[in-house]
Amino acid sequence: MVKVSCVLFIPVSSPSGIGEYMRSLIIAKAMLKRWPDINIHFILNDQVNYLQDCPYTVHTSSGSPTKDVKTVNFVIKQLKPDLVIFDASGRASQFEQAKSVGAKVAFISQHNKKRNRGLKLNRLLSTDVHWVVQPDYCIKALSFWQTSKLALFNKVAPKNIGAVFESSNAEYKQQILEKYKLIANNYFIVNAGSGGHVVEKKLAADIYYEAAALLYQKTNMKCVVVFGSNYPKELPKSENNTESDEVGIQCLQNIDNKEFIALITAAKGCMISAGDTLLQAIALHKPCIAAPVSQDQPARLKVCSNKGLVLSAEPSSLSLVGQALQLINKHNDVEQTLISAMSVQAPVNALEIIMEDIENLLT
Repeated sequence: MVKVSCVLFIPVSSPSGIGEYMRSLIIAKAMLKRWPDINIHFILNDQVNYLQDCPYTVHTSSGSPTKDVKTVNFVIKQLKPDLVIFDASGRASQFEQAKSVGAKVAFISQHNKKRNRGLKLNRLLSTDVHWVVQPDYCIKALSFWQTSKLALFNKVAPKNIGAVFESSNAEYKQQILEKYKLIANNYFIVNAGSGGHVVEKKLAADIYYEAAALLYQKTNMKCVVVFGSNYPKELPKSENNTESDEVGIQCLQNIDNKEFIALITAAKGCMISAGDTLLQAIALHKPCIAAPVSQDQPARLKVCSNKGLVLSAEPSSLSLVGQALQLINKHNDVEQTLISAMSVQAPVNALEIIMEDIENLLT
């Protein structure tokens, strides 16, 4: 029987990125569905735009939770949670504080550098489970020294689980298509991540919106542009098709992950950044065009591109649309080539793995 009354999530949270926070929300929602009586708490950067939108109890840190050691340790000491989940965040002293109050500690890393940090002795000894939200092909194998440390201290190796997202059935997808007045395989999803990323002094979300407008102009292909919670400006007005009342470009601030995944699944394709959404699209076998909008994304995009899993673009509207036109072109086999390459990747249900591990930890 699982004994859990309180869970504390400490994701990286900043005015630019949002992936870690969104991932924590997905896990929290799944936990609450399985164990309805648990209390869920978050520690979030006091500077993020989505602070008031979090549906759970929020404690604020002064800037990054990782750097605000005093606040984080105080919250852990007061709450005495059963489980603390550090998503790409946390100092060794914060891990140790969690263990000192009897909590189980989970760490999530999203690239090689962060995984290495989690495998340092000062964190390793206080970690019960380590999930790497990358597929095997996107991250280096553990070094001999790392595997030796794991064996010496009887620790389980980090698990490469891939992207974390909520799946949905056909009935739910149809409901979402009707909600946004869309037809399956007849629109593009466009998203540059959190909305706060800047490329050459210009918001990446604005570049992707321009790409959506250009694609619609050239092809009459509808686009759903998700700007992200960190987008700091007023959204552009949705653009209507001049021949009808149907919306050609729908502009959304943000949507629930389950809705977002349903829209990706039913779309013709995606124009996205090379962050978590890229791995989600690949896992769903959805053809996509991706460009890097932050420092950790070029390496991931290069690996996926070299394996034929994505059409790589520069973060400019012309480059993004140029690749999208290749995907739409009926006279080549780009779409089928991408789908074939994605289909050979072993499917992994990351959220299911996380939930099973949590249940094992707390039983």
